[in-house]
Amino acid sequence: MKSEWGRVVKESLNLDREKEVVLDLVRKVLDGRRHAIVSSVGLFRSVGRYFTQLVNSLTSVSAFYVEPHELTYYIAPYDEGREVDVLIVSTPDGANDLYVLLDQLTLTGHRVALISEPLPEVLKQRFAWVERAEISWGSMGLLKLLSLLAYTASSLSKQELQVRTKRIKEECLTLAEVADDLIERYDRELKAVREALSEPYLITYTPTLEPAAELASLALSKSVAIAVEVPVSYLYVGKISSKVLAFTTDVEVYTVRYYFNKIVEKGGTISEVRLRTDPLTAPLYALLLLYYVAAGN
Repeated sequence: MKSEWGRVVKESLNLDREKEVVLDLVRKVLDGRRHAIVSSVGLFRSVGRYFTQLVNSLTSVSAFYVEPHELTYYIAPYDEGREVDVLIVSTPDGANDLYVLLDQLTLTGHRVALISEPLPEVLKQRFAWVERAEISWGSMGLLKLLSLLAYTASSLSKQELQVRTKRIKEECLTLAEVADDLIERYDRELKAVREALSEPYLITYTPTLEPAAELASLALSKSVAIAVEVPVSYLYVGKISSKVLAFTTDVEVYTVRYYFNKIVEKGGTISEVRLRTDPLTAPLYALLLLYYVAAGN
């Protein structure tokens, strides 16, 4: 079963064709620029925030994440003369918001680049001017997309971060090779994940692990689950559930301890999936664990 799982991951996460396409597109947007706006539409809005974290941590560009509705109605119409290039990441169920956002950015003269799964024909025709990189979604689409974004940002990194970014790129390309070991190493945490996906749960997360919380609560849960960030998680204890699944990393242990104590004080119980790795690659491993459970393991 373990070797079979590694094979499944390898087939699902083949980045060979798409990694250079995405890299070339993002390089055009960021190269020689000081600022960029990132937005995301669809089911997994956290993807845009994650890419913003990558760009700000690894490159010389300052990226700002803006929610699509805010960008459409409150920024794009009023930034004439100081327009910033916009990079949009589109995930499943995002076609309607994407249409509205691209329409506004067209009217206001913004330069736009788009990363998405294959677009409906009506969008392709109406927004043929938009530079885009299309990726296939597949059974592990969210993990594949995050891997491509992490690979891209690390490929455009500042010179002084070459050691870190080389390691990040290698991790993005070798997830299948560590898939079996990851399952063994996090066996205890997997039990908590299985329970959290089968009954009412509160799912909380630290910043880069929001994609894992989104996937668990919005796409994989067979019951009712709500995802909230750690600092406010204690406020939800007892409203939907008193059971909490927390996605964290080692570097945040001292920050989250205070909030975990507040959860316990309100009668909550915590199961923690603490990723012992770079916070920028932590969501990749968290998603691997989630997809493993979702596959019935």
